[in-house]
Amino acid sequence: MVNTIHPADIEAELEKIWDSLQGTNKMRACLFNLIIYAKKSQRIGYLNEMAQKIIEKFPCRIIFVTYDETCSGHDLKTAVSVMTADEGEYEIACDLIEVEVCHKDHPKVPFVILPHILPDLPIYLVHADDPTLDNPIAEKLEHLADRIIFDSEAACDLPAYAKAVLSHNERCHADIADLNWARTEGWRQLFASVFKGKERLEDIKHTKKIQIHFNSRETDYLCHTNVQSIYLQAWLAVQLGWTLKKVIKGLNFQYENKFGKVDIELISDKMEAISPGRILSIEISTDREIQYSFKRKEKCPHHVMIEKSSPELCSLPTNYVLDKDVSGQSLVKEICHKGTSSHYIKVLKLLSKIETESLCND
Repeated sequence: MVNTIHPADIEAELEKIWDSLQGTNKMRACLFNLIIYAKKSQRIGYLNEMAQKIIEKFPCRIIFVTYDETCSGHDLKTAVSVMTADEGEYEIACDLIEVEVCHKDHPKVPFVILPHILPDLPIYLVHADDPTLDNPIAEKLEHLADRIIFDSEAACDLPAYAKAVLSHNERCHADIADLNWARTEGWRQLFASVFKGKERLEDIKHTKKIQIHFNSRETDYLCHTNVQSIYLQAWLAVQLGWTLKKVIKGLNFQYENKFGKVDIELISDKMEAISPGRILSIEISTDREIQYSFKRKEKCPHHVMIEKSSPELCSLPTNYVLDKDVSGQSLVKEICHKGTSSHYIKVLKLLSKIETESLCND
């Protein structure tokens, strides 16, 4: 945090900064309010990266709130500065208001930030904490927001997380989104593209086994690396109308469709070139002896090689290009989208029925 100021001086200090920038190539802009709310931890650097990525695409006023539960005193710090994004001849510049608070002053947060939310502009809230935990301050911020973007990485219990987000969806007027759900968008679009024809759609309906390899490489701020693969397999199941029968500890899912049993296995693997949790490859076997393979290229990991084979034929491989793996891109996607994804809600409803212990690796 830069030099701290009294909360009452926030707007005056911002005006001083902008007065000092008169005549420079910095251009002030704002499309919406972005509130980032998180517990103080190693993930703050990651959230700062996301904020920078946002203003490169969409200039906004950022209100960054961090609270420290280990600090029991009365301590509330505020600071203001300007974040910039290079835009050719000019730099787009955005207001950054930072609030750091200890446990006893945590309830003051909504009152501190409310006067600094720009009126008549949408309010996006990045709720970077575990929504399963009771947090009346977060709940007050949620009621201010037009769109709440959750981060399932913050949750240790995915079924409980699913229940909590579904509860938020029922009681809040805001749209709901999820960063890990956004990270699966490329693969969901790939499947929608590959299996859109009648013949291929019939192929996937006859699935008997799926293996999904995901990147289990962890970092300080991303350690729940199986979430994206869990989301993707659940999305496939609900879209194809499969019934969940059992989850075996070690990330094995057993479904049933009208043709019989479907086994889905999630397998940890590692690839240094892409972010933790990203899906690396998918293998599909059907009861018609047709095989589909989707695999990232090692030298160009945002390219996916698609192969289809059977005892009678082997189709020429085709290529599908995913978005490049850039930090903050998932938040950009969720800000672009409108409404709450009905597919995402269906996935949460499926996951909410699973016992937590079943999603733990051996």
